[in-house]
Amino acid sequence: MDRAEELLLNYEGSVKNVYRSHVDPHHMWFQFTDDYSVFDWGKMPDQIANKGESLAKIGAYFFEQLGTPAFWHELKKSSHLKKFDREFLTGRFRNSVYEELEKSGLASHFMGLVKRSLGGKEDQVLMKVLAAEVLHPTKKTIDGQTIYFYETPKEKERTLRLIPLEVVFRFGMGKGSSLIQRIQENPDYAAILGLKEKPVPDSWFARPVIEFFTKLEPKDRHLSWQEAALMAGLSGELFEKLVETAIDCALALHHEFAEKGLELWDGKFEFVLLTEKLPTGETRSKLLLADAIGPDELRLVYGDKQLSKEFIRQYYRTQPWSQVVMKAQKDAVTQGVDWKELCKKETYAEPEPLPKTVKYIADHLYGTIANRIIGKEIIKDQLSLDQLLIALDDMLLEVKR
Repeated sequence: MDRAEELLLNYEGSVKNVYRSHVDPHHMWFQFTDDYSVFDWGKMPDQIANKGESLAKIGAYFFEQLGTPAFWHELKKSSHLKKFDREFLTGRFRNSVYEELEKSGLASHFMGLVKRSLGGKEDQVLMKVLAAEVLHPTKKTIDGQTIYFYETPKEKERTLRLIPLEVVFRFGMGKGSSLIQRIQENPDYAAILGLKEKPVPDSWFARPVIEFFTKLEPKDRHLSWQEAALMAGLSGELFEKLVETAIDCALALHHEFAEKGLELWDGKFEFVLLTEKLPTGETRSKLLLADAIGPDELRLVYGDKQLSKEFIRQYYRTQPWSQVVMKAQKDAVTQGVDWKELCKKETYAEPEPLPKTVKYIADHLYGTIANRIIGKEIIKDQLSLDQLLIALDDMLLEVKR
């Protein structure tokens, strides 16, 4: 497919657009835009330079790395993983799921990067992926309770559907982690996660842990493993494989970032399920890693600073608009209305553009990270990570004043 007009906009998100083609129904194309969002607001008034291209190339780098069998063979020798429990690691590397990764590499929906001209604009980097069906839940209110019902997939010759879960992995518990509250509310929760000791903020766990959250509901909702298993619509064997694969991929990313001098504390994965009917009449199902892998899905730390748009959130928390948003989101729960509608009634209903000092750092964030991860200058004229940290320190001091 060479002609740009064959790509049709299928979905426009706040930070990512999805394109399809009428001549190739089996694939989609992700356009990672320079737009960004904070506090679930949607598109903010600014764009961040090089964000879209950086995310596409970072994602491609990791899909290609994890898709290589030799990578998994070498991972077992990683010195960066020695901080974790030895018995845990020994069990992981002997697991049948890990052995499959060593043999075939990680299966994903990634099909490569392409350049296309969209809407008359110059060539842009797009990520070509396998097209997956998204079965959105149906919302019902029963006796005052909001319930989401998830459709059971219809049997077809071949289906590729999104598993409606965010699979979150954690290597530790940072100060801003939502895990802190769950540990405080339930003293047994650490043991439920597989931890032998109650976690301490800003320290590494003995092993990575997995949590589940909703993917297709208006607000991310924490799930028990039982809820996640039912919502996923997977067999027990496949759900176990999803968990095992997520842990293995988390360890792989931890190693990769440590090689670049970066600390990975937590992140999330998404998966799709490929189901095919074989000529014998039997059905074969396969999990594929989906969406993308990059700083927007991960908590990365360099020095003592988080490498993400968290500094943008920190700036906006000093502005009246963020207070309006927080109050509206809280009130919307009790009033059963759209929180953005509540915002419209307030004086500071819309976010202001970023000031120059904050925008300067934002414009270098993604390009700087991409260059560091990939190991070469794929985005020109970027700061080094050390220069980025200095600028970030100066900005945060200014915000505190």
